[in-house]
Amino acid sequence: MPKRPMVHHLVARGKANTCEGDSKENAMLDNTYAAYGYNAFCIQTGLYFGGHDYDKEQEEGINRFGWQQVGDGYHNTTRYGELEEDEERRNGLGTVYRNWHPGPLGFQIASDAFAYVYSMGVLMALELIEKDMDAGLDPRDRWFVKSTDDRGLLSTDGEYEETELTSSEGQSGLRHLSSKQRLLEPKLSLPPQTVKDMPEPLFCNPLYCSIPHPPSCINYEKPTYGVPGPTVQTQNEWKIWKQNNNWAYEVGKKDIALFKRWNDEEWYQKCTHLDACGGITASDSSQGELVFELPASKMTTGLIIVCGCCGKKVGEDMFLKNENLEIKLNGKVLNKSKMDVYPNAKCARLVKAFKDFDEDSDISKEDEFLLSFNILDDNGQEVKISHLIAL
Repeated sequence: MPKRPMVHHLVARGKANTCEGDSKENAMLDNTYAAYGYNAFCIQTGLYFGGHDYDKEQEEGINRFGWQQVGDGYHNTTRYGELEEDEERRNGLGTVYRNWHPGPLGFQIASDAFAYVYSMGVLMALELIEKDMDAGLDPRDRWFVKSTDDRGLLSTDGEYEETELTSSEGQSGLRHLSSKQRLLEPKLSLPPQTVKDMPEPLFCNPLYCSIPHPPSCINYEKPTYGVPGPTVQTQNEWKIWKQNNNWAYEVGKKDIALFKRWNDEEWYQKCTHLDACGGITASDSSQGELVFELPASKMTTGLIIVCGCCGKKVGEDMFLKNENLEIKLNGKVLNKSKMDVYPNAKCARLVKAFKDFDEDSDISKEDEFLLSFNILDDNGQEVKISHLIAL
């Protein structure tokens, strides 16, 4: 479907013959997306289908799917691992599962499966197209219906544009339309096109999930992509902080040993984990007020969330119980008794919704929203904001 690729569900594990199809959550995905094109891949299930007797090996004490196990029963390393001269590195690339995540050999299995499925799909489609052409049929009649406006195609000079399509047996006369100009729609069912067409969300508050805009966010962690929604209007002396990871952070022990032997600074830089915590921080009143401008035009529910760094449970102490931190919206101090920890323990929900959606709210939709954070006294408690989310 043009600009609508089918849903692919990659499962790192998967039972011998079900690809986790008996899981309730997976069955819900299957039922929801099957009508639009849906495919599930399971690394472990695919290996079973190759014929290797993993159950017998399990009885003999060999668990191919255990952590750090080298070799899947068919291969002992990846294709590029076969070119490695260092035995330790070559064996490392043959790991099927690093832990609960696939290792290099496990991911090669998954990527090969995707390549195989797409290649087979292309070949099958070409065979069907060729059969239609050999029979003097228009292949588009199998796959497309004309657009409801039925205007045809216009060339640059305003005339309808047609070219001849010739089959492998020399038959001609089939009208060919350029893909850029084609006014055709696929016959396949399409997923819901708007929020109104979607069913009720299963696990999310409909107020937050049944809206036209996604949440807007500013994020101080690394890596971060895209343009932030909220922007800093006034920073004063608040400082932006980034965590500096040691090059060995989250690197496997075997790889650490290998790179230490090489003692190559360039490799240390390559190994440094890209993921790093970060935040904008202050700890005393002399650092002034931090003011964010929220994207008011895109705020449809009024939800405002702030998250702290670093730790998984800092939201309550850093924001809700911190009497030294004053939070204002458009100059009005927000009542912390109406705030709560949400959606996880490192975050606080400052505003649940506009008063049109929440009878306990006193916040109305406005053309501008300025959210400010101000430390009142110099008690040394640090406030470190990692994320700010508005909806």
